[in-house]
Amino acid sequence: MDGSPQGTSEASTSSKPLEAAWKEFGRDNPAGKALFKLYNKDAAKQIGNAYNSKNKAVHEKKLATGWSPLPVAEPPKPKLEKPVVAVPRFPKRMDYESSRAQYIPRRRHVDVIRAEIDAEYERMRTAPQPPPSRAVLDDKEKTRLADLMRFRGKVPAVTPEQVAAQARAAPKKSEQQQLEEMFEQIVGEIEERRAFLRDLEAAGRLKLETVHMVRSEIQQRVADLQRVDALLQQYTAGAGAGSGASPSH
Repeated sequence: MDGSPQGTSEASTSSKPLEAAWKEFGRDNPAGKALFKLYNKDAAKQIGNAYNSKNKAVHEKKLATGWSPLPVAEPPKPKLEKPVVAVPRFPKRMDYESSRAQYIPRRRHVDVIRAEIDAEYERMRTAPQPPPSRAVLDDKEKTRLADLMRFRGKVPAVTPEQVAAQARAAPKKSEQQQLEEMFEQIVGEIEERRAFLRDLEAAGRLKLETVHMVRSEIQQRVADLQRVDALLQQYTAGAGAGSGASPSH
């Protein structure tokens, strides 16, 4: 490019669009250039790191001299006060519908009424009572009330005392009768256990330990039955010998 007017005009023409572009982005002045340098991607990061390193070095230097930052005190909490509201008070007015008792003429005072009640109570307390014409609770009534308390209000038709009295009044069984009843009872127990084993066998639930246990009980009752039978035989033999002996002359 030479210094001819034509070349100068071409250079000025080519620089005008560039200046317009700088104006478009705000970099046509020193402030715009500084802002671009500050906020330009890595440039801003590098500047921030530089400031951080500088401040950190200053802070560490102050700490090395024994300086410590002042503690930050929490701000005081605001004290909430309960608002006081002035409420107007008006005298209570009584009307006839809500306080009819206030409009009854010649009412007596409460002290007068209480005094009359106390006087009546004292008169009734000190008045002589007529003697009872009969016993308040005789022996029969006492027994009835005692039975009600004993049986909780349901007295049975026959009391345990009456049953005991009937048992004492009944004729006593002889020794032979008692042995015969015991014999029948033991026979029934043996038969009951044999039926139990038969039922288990029919249901398919018979176990060996059950058989051993029930058979042991049966053997024990058979031994008891033999002892009772021996006593019966002795009693029968003694009774026969006593009846067969003739009196001596």
